[in-house]
Amino acid sequence: MPGYPTKKTFTGKYLRNLTLYVFIAIIGGVISGHHFPGFSKKLELINFYFFTILEALILPVIFIAIIYGILNLFETKNSRKIILHTAVYFISVTSLCIILGFSLGFLIKPGADTGINLTEIHATIPKRFEFSPGNPDIYSFYNSRYSIFLMLSIIFGIVAGQLKIKKLTPALNSGMELFYVVIKYLYLVLPIIIFCNIAYGISVYGITTLLPLSKIVATVYLGSLIFICGILGSICHFYQLNFREFLMSIKDEIILVMTTSSSKTAFPMIFEKLESQGYPQNVIRFLIPLGYNFNLAGACIYISASCMFLVQFYDISMDFRDYCVLFLIISITSKTASGVPGSGFLALIFTLEKFGKIPLTDIALLYSVDRFMNEARSVTNFIGIAVSAALISKLHPLQEDRCF
Repeated sequence: MPGYPTKKTFTGKYLRNLTLYVFIAIIGGVISGHHFPGFSKKLELINFYFFTILEALILPVIFIAIIYGILNLFETKNSRKIILHTAVYFISVTSLCIILGFSLGFLIKPGADTGINLTEIHATIPKRFEFSPGNPDIYSFYNSRYSIFLMLSIIFGIVAGQLKIKKLTPALNSGMELFYVVIKYLYLVLPIIIFCNIAYGISVYGITTLLPLSKIVATVYLGSLIFICGILGSICHFYQLNFREFLMSIKDEIILVMTTSSSKTAFPMIFEKLESQGYPQNVIRFLIPLGYNFNLAGACIYISASCMFLVQFYDISMDFRDYCVLFLIISITSKTASGVPGSGFLALIFTLEKFGKIPLTDIALLYSVDRFMNEARSVTNFIGIAVSAALISKLHPLQEDRCF
């Protein structure tokens, strides 16, 4: 745990060198996007395929890690408390974030009196995000993909634990290590991906798009800051976890998440970092994969604040019951927002489609500034996941012997 000597790891050495390359890629991306917009607009495809490959590799890791964590929990005395406290923590924190997004929406009113002229902005969304009222199956499939993997891994883990298949644990550990090695070598091209990401964003949107929608961007960033510095900071202080020291220990991973606009890029890194700091491997490998699906604080803030923007933009009248229904829908749809960059925006579309009272006509408005909000959303997701894993591990050190 913090205070333990951190051993040298492949990840630590790699990230120390990567940080410099990341900043060079950012500068190069800005220059390319500004001076060579035609070339830079073609780079989105490279970015998209990289994250598609990365997600295909990470999904099996999540599947294996959850099974591994459940199997090890079957061999601990305090496993029931770990599961109970994890569920309570995830539900409480994500619910608080949705309420925070609603509250800031009421306070700042990001969608009121925007002065937006829709004929001047010409906002569009990629074809993969286009909504077809007669064909919502794409959203149902996207929403269910993670749920299917998650349910299968949980069921398989419980069955294997009940049958006491202990020989499965070393095989799962070897499988995870193999995927980690493949993913880490894939990260050798990350500076190129970051360059493409920044160049494309600057060439397509620039800073002029941000100005008419600055209030919604500011609302999301303010919500993220309040959550990280206020809520998480207070929780860590209460449970005597040095929050500033912890953030400094994962600063390289935070930079990685920020520049790639995806919390998934640091998925293997945070495992190794926390384990090297002394947090129990068995607990970490159970909590982090679950956190990537059930503890997405940044997504909850983003979706709730964006819904408030659209409610105010269209001047829609909603009562308390409507907000309660919207709260429940966001609680479910936010669980799909940790995939490739843009998955948060897709979760927002899915939320609006299920809610039904907010039109999707001008949803491209929010997509035009989604690139700017994605960094805040991803970093908040990642910090929330990392803190929850460290905190619950600190409160519940593993105690051997079977509990179930």
